[in-house]
Amino acid sequence: MSAPPAASSPTVEGAPRRGFAPVFALSAALLGFFVITLDASVVNVALPDIRSDLGGDMSGLQWVMDGYTLMFAALLLSAGSLSDRAGARRAFGIGLALFVASSTACGLAPDLVTLVIARMVQGLGAATMTPSSLALIREAYDDPVKRGRAIALWTIGGAVAAAAGPVAGGSLALVSWRMIFFINLPVGLVALLLLLRVAHSPRDVTCRSTGSGRSRRYWPWAR
Repeated sequence: MSAPPAASSPTVEGAPRRGFAPVFALSAALLGFFVITLDASVVNVALPDIRSDLGGDMSGLQWVMDGYTLMFAALLLSAGSLSDRAGARRAFGIGLALFVASSTACGLAPDLVTLVIARMVQGLGAATMTPSSLALIREAYDDPVKRGRAIALWTIGGAVAAAAGPVAGGSLALVSWRMIFFINLPVGLVALLLLLRVAHSPRDVTCRSTGSGRSRRYWPWAR
C-alpha cells in the first residue's frame, strides 16, 4: 500500500536561506534605526544656520522638524503592513533607499520648501524602515533568548542616537548644516551593503484566480 501524498504547503517566495550570519541583519537594522532616531533630534540645533542660509519664518523652520515626525507617525502602521506583504528585507531596502536619497536632497536643498518636502520623504523612509528592521531581527534569530538580546541592542542603538543627536548636530553644524544630512549617506550605504548579506524574507505571493482554478503570482497589495 503506497503512502498518502504529503499535504502541499502555500507557495512562498523568498523563503529564508540558512547559512547567513544573523549579525548582518542585526547590524543593518541597528544602523537603520540609529539614523532614524538621530534625524528626529539632530536638526534642532542647526535651525538658526538653516534660517541664515535659506531664509524663511519660524513656521517654515518648524515644518523642517514637524514634516519628518508627522510623516513618520502617520505612516508607521501602514509601513508595518507593507513589511508583512513585501517581506522585511525588501521593505527595509526600499525604506533605506528612500531615506538615503531624501537625505541627499536635504543636504542639497536650495530653499526652505525643498528642504521641508525632502524631510517629509525622509519621514516616509523612516516609517518604512522601523517595523521592517524589527522583522529582520525576528527572522534572523530563531532562539528567543538571542532574539531578545538582539532587540535590546537595537533599542540601545536608538537610545544612544537620541542622546547624541543635539551634540552631533552642533558639531556638524560648525562645518555646515548640510553635513547633518550628508552624514546619513555613508551610514546608509554601509547598511545597504550589510543588507545584501541578509537572507530573503518570506512572503506569500500565491492567489487563486477567480473561476479559473489555477494559481497566479501577484503583488499582494495589487488585489
